[in-house]
Amino acid sequence: MKKQPMIIDCHGHFTTAPKALENWRNQQIAGIKDPALMPKVADLKISDDELREAIETNQLKLMKERGSDLTIFSPRASFNGAPHR
Repeated sequence: MKKQPMIIDCHGHFTTAPKALENWRNQQIAGIKDPALMPKVADLKISDDELREAIETNQLKLMKERGSDLTIFSPRASFNGAPHR
């Protein structure tokens, strides 16, 4: 019996993250200039259902359509770096 190769997409970005993440990240960036605005990690509230919906209707759907077995993805690329000054 011949094994099928595993297809891994190793460069994905979570571009459909819930809006709460973008709002929190914007507040975090504002906190660089004014530390009083810096949010706490605990301030970020995203439910499992929100994450599931964002992934199932987007990344997971595309994985199934393309025949991928595994996708490794990170937050939106712009959320990874320091803000432009």
